[in-house]
Amino acid sequence: MPAPHPQTLLPAEGMDTNGPAMESMVAGARSLSTYLVLLMLAAALPILAAGIYTVQHVAQSYRDSSLNRMLDITSNLGQAAESDLLNRASMLQSFAADGNFSSPRALDRWLRLTGMAAPSSLVLLRPGQELPDMASSAAPALLPIQRALADEALRSSAPAFSQLFFQDGQAAVAMAVRVAAASPQVLVLTTPPAEVVSIAPSQTSDSVLMAITDGEGRILARSAQAERFIGTTVPDWARLQAVGAHRGSFEALRADGGQVIFSFYQLPKTPGWVVVAGEPLQAFNARWQTPVIHIVLASLSALAIAGLLCAWVSRQLLRPIRQLTISTRTGASYAAATGDGQVLVVQEYEILRQSLSRARARIESTLAAQKQVAAALAASEQRARTLAHAGASVQWSLDAKGRALSIVGWQALGGAPDAQALQLGWLRHVHPEDAAQLQNQAVPLLTDHRHTLDVELRLRTQDGAWRWMRARGAAIVDEQQRISEWLGVLEDVDDRKRAQAEVAYLALHDPLTGLPNRSLLQKPICTPGGTAGALLYLDLDRFKQVNDTLGHATGDALLCAVAERLRELLRDTDLVVRMGGDEFCIVQNASSAQAAASLAQRVIDKLSADYVIEGQRVSIGVSVGIALLTQPSDTQDPDGLLRKADRALYQAKQQGRGRYAFYTEALGSSSP
Repeated sequence: MPAPHPQTLLPAEGMDTNGPAMESMVAGARSLSTYLVLLMLAAALPILAAGIYTVQHVAQSYRDSSLNRMLDITSNLGQAAESDLLNRASMLQSFAADGNFSSPRALDRWLRLTGMAAPSSLVLLRPGQELPDMASSAAPALLPIQRALADEALRSSAPAFSQLFFQDGQAAVAMAVRVAAASPQVLVLTTPPAEVVSIAPSQTSDSVLMAITDGEGRILARSAQAERFIGTTVPDWARLQAVGAHRGSFEALRADGGQVIFSFYQLPKTPGWVVVAGEPLQAFNARWQTPVIHIVLASLSALAIAGLLCAWVSRQLLRPIRQLTISTRTGASYAAATGDGQVLVVQEYEILRQSLSRARARIESTLAAQKQVAAALAASEQRARTLAHAGASVQWSLDAKGRALSIVGWQALGGAPDAQALQLGWLRHVHPEDAAQLQNQAVPLLTDHRHTLDVELRLRTQDGAWRWMRARGAAIVDEQQRISEWLGVLEDVDDRKRAQAEVAYLALHDPLTGLPNRSLLQKPICTPGGTAGALLYLDLDRFKQVNDTLGHATGDALLCAVAERLRELLRDTDLVVRMGGDEFCIVQNASSAQAAASLAQRVIDKLSADYVIEGQRVSIGVSVGIALLTQPSDTQDPDGLLRKADRALYQAKQQGRGRYAFYTEALGSSSP
């Protein structure tokens, strides 16, 4: 029987077994256990992600439900409290409409019928009077807050409510109603807060604390220990106001360190009164966290069981592979022959040894080639860092004498081909006023590489306009530390420059009319050539009436029309300034008092003519006070000159409005 041919796994002579496929497999090889773990993770990841999302969604839903419950309680209580308050106000309005005010006894009788005995009180008064027309027997002296409330009720047909205040040491609130549409009298009810707002204990749970506050955070009613806390300011009132809504919630820290969640509801028809409900955060969270915790524990238990099952399956799969690996390592030493026989040659290890030897030879051969490109690579890297640090719309390079070697992106900016900007051609596009600044920087730059270029200049673009650009650059030096070239960029900063100019303009001009503002009068007032001049102080007559009757939008449009008429009336040498509100100033380059008087009369005639604002005819007038600039000291004291013109303006108004008056020494010795 012929001997069998020995089989070998060694490669045939000359065959390249170290190709790219083998290198990629060896470099990226991982153990089978790693892939099994990744497979289990890939299978569990979608389930885990879905579980996390479900838990988060359920938790948020439970929390939102609990929070909405608190908000509903607060809203319902607020609506009930507001209904009680408005019912009390309706009773007061009905009593005021009857007009049965024959004597103070009628006021006392109404208080008794409505169940509001002392210390509640009723007063009948007219705004502007110190004493009431009539008062109930228990009524103390009037307070300013009650008079102010009467003024508010007289301006409106709806009842007016006050904030909480203290009268004779007792907390009280007041409501005021107008007696009749044509009557100047107002009926004011002053009573303890418990008479108009209250919180029924049945409306709250043991853990929820309810309170009603006024618009400044002081407690009007409370579900527990009300007598102790009436009139005190609720904690964290600033947090409630920071929410910025009439209904919402927030969390706060109690004085003892515990956390509380609050919900609130603002009563719409009151001056900011608020219903607040507070509950310990621990009790609030317990309602929605308990079911969520159960869901999380069940999910974790299921995940742990699945992990144990996957580990058992993985171990069963890896056991035969580990046995094969151990047997392979036993024959991998390739030692000399021993008494047990020839050591087996394992082909995989021999292929690996030959592959490593050839790979080292190739690495050594490539090192020489890499050294040849090292210098060029270093220079290229330095250029790349410089351009990346600068960043711009146009990239450029100059030689050591400042002549352009290359400009990339010039055509998009200037409209001319990049080649036309080479050498010194780019300088023709620089604004003449900026060329000198650029030249001053270029002198030290071309001689010292430690300097960097950073200058803002205007360049003419392809549409003929001037656009602000920022030129930045740095020097590239050779081995002898001499400048070989310059690299830099041009950045478009036109929008920033225009924004800066706009800010400077708004600082000196009124945004509504476009006229200069009073900041121009904070420095010495000068007239061209140092000639005599005059300061005219203008105040519009009946402007407030227009503003109150037709609205602020019409008032603003009227001010713009007045400013336009003043521009048409004045010369280029005169200056008109809006001082604020309906007041203007004119600095006139006049040669005499007659010229100032003539201008004042023209201003009165021009501004007194009718205006048509949004289809409505509007008529106003103007009064003018004049102070002459006759002494050099006048121009150095603008505030003093303004005071003189203001006194003259006051004199003109005293004479009947629609007039002008000059400042005299007699006016200076008396105060208006």
